[in-house]
Amino acid sequence: MIFSDLVKTATLGISLLAGNCLASESDIYSIHFTEDGKYLVTGGAGGFTLAEDSKHSGGIKIWNSENGALVEALGQRGDLDKLFGDDYGRVGDRRWGISNFKDVVMTGSYPNGKILLLPSSLGRMGNLSANTQLPEFIGGHLDFAGQNASRIKISELTEKQGNCDSKTGFHDYVGPIVPSNNGKFAAIVVNICTATLSKDAQSTSFEYESDLHIMDLARFEITRSVDGIDAGVYALGITDSGDRVAFVGRDQFAVLDLDSNKRRVVESYPDNTFMIPRQFSTLQFSKDGGKLISLRNIYDIATGTETNLKWAEGESKKPRRISSVKVAPDLSFFAIVAPKRSLITFGEDGLPQSYGKADKVILLDTDTGVRTELEITESMTEGKRCVTDISPDSLRVAIGCKGGLLRVYEARTGKLIWNKQNLGKKEDNGLIHVQHDALQNFYAMLNSAHYPVH
Repeated sequence: MIFSDLVKTATLGISLLAGNCLASESDIYSIHFTEDGKYLVTGGAGGFTLAEDSKHSGGIKIWNSENGALVEALGQRGDLDKLFGDDYGRVGDRRWGISNFKDVVMTGSYPNGKILLLPSSLGRMGNLSANTQLPEFIGGHLDFAGQNASRIKISELTEKQGNCDSKTGFHDYVGPIVPSNNGKFAAIVVNICTATLSKDAQSTSFEYESDLHIMDLARFEITRSVDGIDAGVYALGITDSGDRVAFVGRDQFAVLDLDSNKRRVVESYPDNTFMIPRQFSTLQFSKDGGKLISLRNIYDIATGTETNLKWAEGESKKPRRISSVKVAPDLSFFAIVAPKRSLITFGEDGLPQSYGKADKVILLDTDTGVRTELEITESMTEGKRCVTDISPDSLRVAIGCKGGLLRVYEARTGKLIWNKQNLGKKEDNGLIHVQHDALQNFYAMLNSAHYPVH
């Protein structure tokens, strides 16, 4: 099991950032089945249409997973501002601000669960000093009843302070932050940076100390802490029971049993230098926590043995580019999103009807290696930057894409169960009315003042 392969292929979700000028109420950046499988939760770019009084506006939407009916919507731009403000950004995403709801995590089921917003990392974007570098929270949450946005505090975790100069790009930060697949626990790495001046005062070295904390996401309480698991962490995973983590750090790839503190070192990396990655990766466990999953093999933690995956004969070994990976709870298949495949469809006259770039979604059978490609779209504007999730019973696959495409398929056959398109742009199906009167009046005012509208 090779470190670079694990980090690249275990990534859950490519960075899908939307700026204010490009964001659309129809975009979908994250998708999750609830714990009971009855609902789908999608995260997008809410609050940009001035339609906050519309029943179905908002960046977070709840869908009936059986028939695709929209049940509820929440999450406005003001919620993001309240939770994260202007001084915080994702360290793993070039430290840009948080402008959408792509970091949605669902804990429990609708309507008794909670909507969590857990970025993969957090750091201060400005006004850095030795005393204020470390964020005091890891994200936020919204409840379905009051829909009040509140921070998930972590200020009590550590009294350590680094001394690195933020101008160098080295600073204290929180990340990776990784939830369990069932949304009940989160593994949190707090990184403290220490700068050391050489004896001749000619150079400065930077070193991270990475401490691990496990949070119960139902109570927002820290249940376990481990100091100094490594000197910088690239990838992290946690079991559904919250009692085991796997991590790839500067020094080693290891599995840590939190009850016994037993550490199984899979690989070691002597004399490596840690560099903060642009995006942190997630390591996938099986539902019982006994196996680690990658696109190359299934690693049995107890025995240390690897079972190589069987890719179908005659097929390519695996897509060259992968933006999203999901593993079925019963380990029967993967759902893989390969980004930006050229898409051309031809009419009866032989001429192209539409063309552009569309993501490819593949289901890979872990026993036989047979690949099933799901039919996403023939539209020029849809099927781009897709994300996916698998139902808790491993029977259905859900896909959401930028541009407002939402589909659910049978996992065994690849058959389409239901389909929603142009979400937020049509007035049917009880969806948002993007062309809201207040927005049209705003555009009319701009036009009358001879201002360009973007």
